[in-house]
Amino acid sequence: MDSTRLRELRAGRRVSLETLAEVIGKSIVSYSKKERGEVKFKPDEVIALSEFYGLSYDEMNAIFYDNNLPNGKFDELNKILSGLGII
Repeated sequence: MDSTRLRELRAGRRVSLETLAEVIGKSIVSYSKKERGEVKFKPDEVIALSEFYGLSYDEMNAIFYDNNLPNGKFDELNKILSGLGII
């Protein structure tokens, strides 16, 4: 995960930790640990943040998965995660 890029995205848009914690349904402390890379974001949290920021699939893949996901789209990822019972 690109923690630096994620922090820059938050700072550039002047979004509070509190707001992002609410977006993923966690406490501020929990979100902060995830943003620093101490704890991994769950797939549903990644999707919620990507939608909040309006990230493209490629941007989401670069920030959260170091470009390790196959080329695709959010719809395809949602189908996979739903099929696995993750979201």
